[in-house]
Amino acid sequence: MTACVAVALALLTGCDKPNRTAAPVFVKDETGIVRRVNPDEKNVYLVFTAHYSENDKGYFENFDGVIPVLNTLKEKDVKGSFFPTGVCFVQPQYQEAIQRIVDEGHYLSSHSYAHLVLCEQGKTLVSADSLARDFAKMEAQLKRFGLEKKQYRWLIPPYESCNIESRENMEALGYSLLNPSEGPIFDLDWTTPDMTDYKTIDQMLARLWELEETEGLNGIILLIHAMNYPDKQDYERPYNHLGDIIDTLKARGYGFRTFKDVIAAEE
Repeated sequence: MTACVAVALALLTGCDKPNRTAAPVFVKDETGIVRRVNPDEKNVYLVFTAHYSENDKGYFENFDGVIPVLNTLKEKDVKGSFFPTGVCFVQPQYQEAIQRIVDEGHYLSSHSYAHLVLCEQGKTLVSADSLARDFAKMEAQLKRFGLEKKQYRWLIPPYESCNIESRENMEALGYSLLNPSEGPIFDLDWTTPDMTDYKTIDQMLARLWELEETEGLNGIILLIHAMNYPDKQDYERPYNHLGDIIDTLKARGYGFRTFKDVIAAEE
C-alpha cells in the first residue's frame, strides 16, 4: 500500500484521529446557561466554588475547605472543577492550595473577581464595562498560575445568578457559562436552623440519592462549596461527605469528568 493510499483511507475512516472525542451535548436553562453535560452519559461533574469576604476577614465566606477537598479527590483518584473568586487568589493562605489544584490536574477557573451581584429580579446591575474591569482583575490572577483564557474559559456566574444580558456580556468577553444542575441542595449549607430554607446535611444527602434513584444523575453539575461557614459542625459541611458521595456514585456506575474534558471535546 502506498503512503498516499494509506493517508486517503485514514481520512475516510477517521483513523487519523483515533482519540477524537465527540462534541459535547449541553442542556441549558431559560437564560442559555449550561446545566448538564452529555445527559446520555453516566458521568458527574464535581464543581467547587468559594469566595473570601474581605469585610470580615473570611469569617463568613472563605476558601478554607479547599485542602480537605483536594485530599479527598486525591485519595479517590477523581478530578474536580474549581471556581474560587479572584479575591481568593490573593489571600496568602490559599496560594499552596491553588497551586495544588493546577499541579494535580484539576480544572481551575473562577466566577468573577469580587463576587459581583450581576442582576436582581431580572434587572442587570453590572454594566458591561464594569464587568470587563472585574474580569480583567480575575484573569490577572489566573495568569499568575500559568493559565491562559482558553484553559479556563468555562466559568460559573457569581452567586450562580445571571440574566440573559449578563450572560451575553460575559460571552462577549470570551467565556462560556455553566451553573450547577437543579435538584441537589448542597448550596444551602450556609443556612442555619432559624432560617426558612434551612436543610441539614442528612436532608441534603437524602435529596441527592432520591434524585439519583428517580431521575438519574447523568451529566449533572454537582456543586459543593469549599467553604467553612460559621457556626457549623464538621458533620454539617457537605465537603466532609465528599468521599462517601464519590464512593456511592462509583458503586452505582458513575464516572467523573471536569471542564477540561469539555474543552478538549470542543476543540
